[in-house]
Amino acid sequence: MSRATKLSLRIVFSLALLGVVLWKIPLGEFLSHLGGVDLLPMFASYLLIPIMGYIDANRTKMMTDLQDMTLSVAHIVRINFITSFYSLFLPGYLAGGVIRWHRLARHDGKPAQALAIVLFGRVISTLVSVAIGFGCWALDVQARAVPLYGLALAALFLMLLFAYWLLFSSSARAKSLADFLLRRRWVPGIVASKLGKVLQSGGRFDQLGARRLGATVGLLIVHELIGITSFYLLAVALDMPLSFISVGWIRCYIMLITLLPLTMMGIGVRDGSLIVLLKTYSIAPALAVSWSTLLLGRTFVLGLLGGLSELWTLWRERSRPTTGDTPA
Repeated sequence: MSRATKLSLRIVFSLALLGVVLWKIPLGEFLSHLGGVDLLPMFASYLLIPIMGYIDANRTKMMTDLQDMTLSVAHIVRINFITSFYSLFLPGYLAGGVIRWHRLARHDGKPAQALAIVLFGRVISTLVSVAIGFGCWALDVQARAVPLYGLALAALFLMLLFAYWLLFSSSARAKSLADFLLRRRWVPGIVASKLGKVLQSGGRFDQLGARRLGATVGLLIVHELIGITSFYLLAVALDMPLSFISVGWIRCYIMLITLLPLTMMGIGVRDGSLIVLLKTYSIAPALAVSWSTLLLGRTFVLGLLGGLSELWTLWRERSRPTTGDTPA
């Protein structure tokens, strides 16, 4: 099956899911909720997006420094926003990680190190997100009425913790894994070699030390709390009966679900998931889908920032003097 066919199928699947959701809710009620949106908290929510991007770039900068890469914070901010732009056309946010890897790798010509950074960042950021989500669920009396939500987060946290221990906590363990792959006849030599380089690059993160690892986790916590605030402000804009704590664990689930390469921009999947999750608070499906629509707006804001960043990058590259030219 060609890539174009797969993309077309995912677009059709996204639209079909969205169509089912809209068919199941009263359209008039949905439009009424959107028409009554309080614009002040909505715009305040969207203004937090570049702040989150800057915090995330500072965290990534510590990772690139450890891998002897020369990216600046400003460059990483642009890469992250550009990734968000291209993710608009890709199924799931995990697919956008390929774009991010390519942009990181081409700056210093270090693909293995760039992939290790992307994987490390994804694992540790998801660990922190799930930990905060579980904490919010545990503090929410109504949410605890559905134990499955908490158990699923706890199980995922343990799996991610094991992945972190296996891949990033010891350079010696990473080298052992790389050597193991090289000795397996069923693993093609070129694959084993490239994976070995990624594993050994990942093993270098054991050199972070307690101070830098603490700073990394601290930045992630701040990033997550601002993200929850952004989601909460959109709930306030719709006058939804949700507390900050409630939004905390719901946001965790939505971020996890939209990571999966199921639909474009999470359309349909996010809407249906919110309808199910918000039943915990007896919130009507129309209001749940209205919130989902405002959350989709965050995705478009990110994409807009990414598009502007890409235009600026292209203009900068074109304005550079070609070889043999004398700079002005």
